Amino acid sequence: QATQTKGRSTNRGRFLRFHHITFWVGNAKQVASFYCDKMGFEPLAFKGLETGSREVAAHVIRQNKIMLVFESALNPGNKEMGEHLMKHGDGVKDIAFQVEDCDFLIKTAKEKRAQL
Repeated sequence: QATQTKGRSTNRGRFLRFHHITFWVGNAKQVASFYCDKMGFEPLAFKGLETGSREVAAHVIRQNKIMLVFESALNPGNKEMGEHLMKHGDGVKDIAFQVEDCDFLIKTAKEKRAQL
């Protein structure tokens, strides 16, 4: 799929695929375990106190090409995550895509006055 830039078409910055979805949840381990036990996902990676992360625990799970990341705060002092969860509850925080020439896409977005 081509990208339109000031009247001309270019193949730079083409979308390739979804990479992963990140969820902010109250208990990342519990949610990841549920998806693995009930929906056929399998554990892929982990970040937490055991790996040196003092602020966030993250559990990455996979099913074929689908990757989900569940993150939760390890400390009640994590203001950003805590306020987000209080306001919205568990939910999607970020959707990551794999693209060609990410620098080109960022430059083009800034030229079009995107707030990054």
